[in-house]
Amino acid sequence: MRRFSIFLSFVILCFFLGPFPSSAQDPKDAPAAQPEPWYSPKKYNPVKLIKHSSKSANDQLASNGDLEAKLTRQLQVQEILPQDKNLQDTCSSFRELTECVASLRVSHTLKIEFSCLKWDVTGVKPKPVSDSCAGPSGGKAMGLTRSIDLLKSDTDAKSQARDALRRAREDIKDASD
Repeated sequence: MRRFSIFLSFVILCFFLGPFPSSAQDPKDAPAAQPEPWYSPKKYNPVKLIKHSSKSANDQLASNGDLEAKLTRQLQVQEILPQDKNLQDTCSSFRELTECVASLRVSHTLKIEFSCLKWDVTGVKPKPVSDSCAGPSGGKAMGLTRSIDLLKSDTDAKSQARDALRRAREDIKDASD
């Protein structure tokens, strides 16, 4: 038992004193460059986790002209977007392209005036808006589900919004290919 306790104390002593460099080391034997610390702000920047740099719908369409042309044509063929309208002009003020396409789909499916829906979802009053549109309360944008619920209260807004967003993602994916 005594040998075991001596051996254990020796291991503990080596464990604690082992990582410290000895003062007898010659400086010319020391490495020239310092090793990289365990945490490098260049590698692990926590701001990247918080900061969400997404493009607006107009930026997404402007950066990819081919996507705009294909998606516009696709929505016009399905009669969701009128033939005389441009998708980039229609999607101005939207934060995301999927939100815009979903709003177009909901407007077409539920026969809701698109300018009213756009005003509620974006919080920005479009120029051609009818007097029947109330607009969002407090001028703040609201979600698509809440907007559908306000404009067409006799429908299941949650399922309509979910279906419209799913189909909008599919439309964008089809136009991107």
